[in-house]
Amino acid sequence: MELIDRMVPFYRKFMALPFFARRAIIFVASVVIWIFGAKLASMHVNEQLTVPILLAGCAGALWSSEIWRLWKVFAVVVVICLAVLKS
Repeated sequence: MELIDRMVPFYRKFMALPFFARRAIIFVASVVIWIFGAKLASMHVNEQLTVPILLAGCAGALWSSEIWRLWKVFAVVVVICLAVLKS
């Protein structure tokens, strides 16, 4: 029996959960990954290892919380702030 065959029941149970519960689980897992990366970075572990872990945790948290849909708002705020700082 292959690994993928053993994972199918868990995937089906996960997909049977409500949408919000799935996103909450992904968010918590992403934050745990980010905290793990932050602890590695604070112990001065190899930067080539910690940066991808931190980015993966951050990307997962942003994706699962749907904040990525607000990129236009953040882009406008950044442009306004840069215009104010430039003048």
